[in-house]
Amino acid sequence: MHLVFLNQYYPPDAAPTGVMLKAVAERLVADGHRVTVLCAAGGYAGGQKRKAETLKTETENLQGPDGRADSSPIQNPNLRILRIGATKLGRATFVGKLLDYSVYYIGVAWKLMTLHPRPERIVALTTPPYLSVLARVVSKLRGVDHAHWVMDLYPDVMAAHGMLEEKGYAYRVLTRLARFGFGGGRCVAVLTLGPDMAERVAKVMDPARSAMPASISQPSTPNPQLKSSSQLSSSCVQWVPLWGTEAAAVTMARAIDEPPLRDLRRERGWADDELVVMYSGNMGLGHRVGEILKVAEGGGDIESQRDKADPLSIQNPKSKIQNLSKIRFVFYGGGKRREEIRDFIRKHPGGPVELHDYVAAEMLDAHLRSADVHLVSLDAAWTGTMVPSKLQGVFAAERPVIFIGSAGSSIGRWVSESGGGWVVDSTDVAALAAAIEEAANPQERARRGRAAKLFADLNFDRKTNVARVAEVLVGSAKA
Repeated sequence: MHLVFLNQYYPPDAAPTGVMLKAVAERLVADGHRVTVLCAAGGYAGGQKRKAETLKTETENLQGPDGRADSSPIQNPNLRILRIGATKLGRATFVGKLLDYSVYYIGVAWKLMTLHPRPERIVALTTPPYLSVLARVVSKLRGVDHAHWVMDLYPDVMAAHGMLEEKGYAYRVLTRLARFGFGGGRCVAVLTLGPDMAERVAKVMDPARSAMPASISQPSTPNPQLKSSSQLSSSCVQWVPLWGTEAAAVTMARAIDEPPLRDLRRERGWADDELVVMYSGNMGLGHRVGEILKVAEGGGDIESQRDKADPLSIQNPKSKIQNLSKIRFVFYGGGKRREEIRDFIRKHPGGPVELHDYVAAEMLDAHLRSADVHLVSLDAAWTGTMVPSKLQGVFAAERPVIFIGSAGSSIGRWVSESGGGWVVDSTDVAALAAAIEEAANPQERARRGRAAKLFADLNFDRKTNVARVAEVLVGSAKA
């Protein structure tokens, strides 16, 4: 089968969506399919040269679907990467991003209509938004199927961002546009990243459906570790978790020598008896850092009202974190909320908060394991609009996670199902403080870390999940 993928970014560009697509494209080729990727010629990282170089190195180090190092796409005639000539203004400004999107749309539309040999299936990702509409229209004109791999759900992302009102006219129009893109008799699959996103996409496709199942199945034989039910009604919505760029790098990094973790901690100035609480990765608008900084400032009275039967409940709650001086909060990464952390450090010099850039890919595994517990956050308003991949890498590194967000989100469900951490409601500073207090217990951290690693091995394995994605995208192929 000849599949054509639409996504603005592809390695060596830095975008994580391109890194994921590369793994799936090469798996499909290994399975005997022909793949063409229509992407733009760069533009993701903009002026963030250091981040781009780090992610490029990470991309080059990823394993192939057979467990060996990736081979160059140029060496395989069944994998074509066609880069559309487009503007490269990047993501620094809204106008620049919009212009990049527009030029890419025009170039892809022309290429799809003239591409030879003719594709049998067009698979649209979600960068830029509403590639699904282009895929459906062109599939009709060329008499082929279309499928969708949803990384970000529009217009819901825009509503969560505050750009649109959910009850407004623009939101309703854009929702109808999304429904059109995912619809039609030629649509064979809509693949999402987690159960919350699958449920939200299903509502877009079938708004009259009022009762949603607790979760929606993965393709093929669902892993028993993940709670699942039958595929959603008559729709073609399914979900497969990402393996994450961090999780992939962890697999590679453990095959090479690295300095002992104690040496790395000392090199960073962290004492052995300190509790290192780490946030590693993107600090975008969909994430939360305010509660973390509030706890670091010394706030957060712990008033636990949780059910003691809940395995994630906080045991022996206290009024405040004891001995805050033995806790260090470290942030590594970039994003829109990075400035909030910088401002906090300026106002609290000598405090327990550190801010650093992204780390090099070859150091990622040691970096993740140098922390005692990790923080992952997602504003509740963004639930189902995206599924960050931080959790996969942290779980693979055998570290527990404190998740700040909705218990009904994919991450919230996976942390609960695994027993690999704590789930804290957004804005609940007291619950966050209580979770950190409990994480100070080495035995509790180790227990939850082991549970996290087991869950990652069973559910976030790169080779397995790449194969599942490929299975969905060709599962309805005609003989």
